Amino acid sequence: MGNNGTFIDIRDTRYEIINILGEGGFGRVIQVKNNSDNKYYAIKEIMIRDEIKNKIEDIQKEANILSKFDHENIVKYYDSLKINNKFYILMEYVEGQNLKDFINESIKNNKLIEENKLYKIIRQICAGIKEIHDKNIIHRDIKPENIFINNNMDIKIIDFGISKQINPNKEYTKTLNVIGSIEYMAPEILINKIYNKKSDMYSLGCIIYELIHLRKYFNDNMMHEIKTIDSDIYNNKWQEIINSLLQTDYKDRMNINEVYNFILKEIYINFIIGEIYINKDNINKDIQIINSFENIKREREWVDEEYDYKYENEKEIKENIEIKINEKIIEFTYYYKFKKEGKYIIEYNFKNNLTNTNHLFFGCRLLTNLNLLYFNTQNVTNMKSMFSGCHSLINLNLPNFNNLNIINMRRIFDGCNSLKKENIINSIDKILKEFNNKI
Repeated sequence: MGNNGTFIDIRDTRYEIINILGEGGFGRVIQVKNNSDNKYYAIKEIMIRDEIKNKIEDIQKEANILSKFDHENIVKYYDSLKINNKFYILMEYVEGQNLKDFINESIKNNKLIEENKLYKIIRQICAGIKEIHDKNIIHRDIKPENIFINNNMDIKIIDFGISKQINPNKEYTKTLNVIGSIEYMAPEILINKIYNKKSDMYSLGCIIYELIHLRKYFNDNMMHEIKTIDSDIYNNKWQEIINSLLQTDYKDRMNINEVYNFILKEIYINFIIGEIYINKDNINKDIQIINSFENIKREREWVDEEYDYKYENEKEIKENIEIKINEKIIEFTYYYKFKKEGKYIIEYNFKNNLTNTNHLFFGCRLLTNLNLLYFNTQNVTNMKSMFSGCHSLINLNLPNFNNLNIINMRRIFDGCNSLKKENIINSIDKILKEFNNKI
């Protein structure tokens, strides 16, 4: 490997230097291009000077730690090599900006981060930390500068320069020096020079606090002006997470699995869509519409033992469904369930051969307005529990409702406590009769 003018040679590949992404006392991070595949990469180039020759083992450890990960929320490692007085680490090039700059933009614009974006950001940070901790590694420098975010709110955790592999059987590990960034550093490191996985969790708590309040917890704590969640803007369940993660005693903090599952189970429910408009054409199987909605409205990355949402045609739904949110086409990625972006308007497109809509909107507890303008029920036979559990539903528009072939509407309005008869627009006697029977 060698640096030849505006190129860096790594084994048998030459990388063209495009841009210097960052520089420090001992090296730099460079954006490069591999002209053979036309892709961009990042190279961390570290100068091995006399004063850090004893640190070469730590540099090699960083490369070794990075090589353990293959996760969408952690920067990807490709190769590393030492030659002469330089050490190179070839990594994924991460587009976007760091989370510090993202937060500063919100501060500059005097605009809080929307909760759907906040949720996506925090969930991904947690997913990355979960992967790190699952491999018994502590990052030790979790802070906004070490988290990159792109325009799609996709997250990458970077910079494992002071990360450590730990013995999972030890309660904590000692350090000779205070390591990390003081504004995001856990008290046990500052006071007792010890650290464990819970030290990263304190840093996570500082970041969540900062994302919500656009103020650093460190500064507020120093001034004894700790802010609490404004429940009119954000789900107050975030406060429970913050309160746990910022405990002085690390034993009182949630671990990453507890935080991650808490977010998925307790906070996600506030992201059920508020308004849904259904249109026609495109989707070719009845079951795709029903199953895809079940998956979208529940965004679960854990297995719910009560239900089985794994349908035979998962792949077909993923390939064929077309979702628009605020006029933007959303491409879904499948985990256990489909993921959704945003929380405002979803437009479904499907053909008129729909026959079964049972449980279609079941459990959409924050659904307020449902406009089924192009919802054709001509061939529908089963509408059992279709709106059951829609506790916040206020307006329901069914202009093209056709009851000719419907044989099962049982429990269709169970739990629709906010819906009034006069707010069911263009309905007919049969559906009003079912509404009168709702529980």
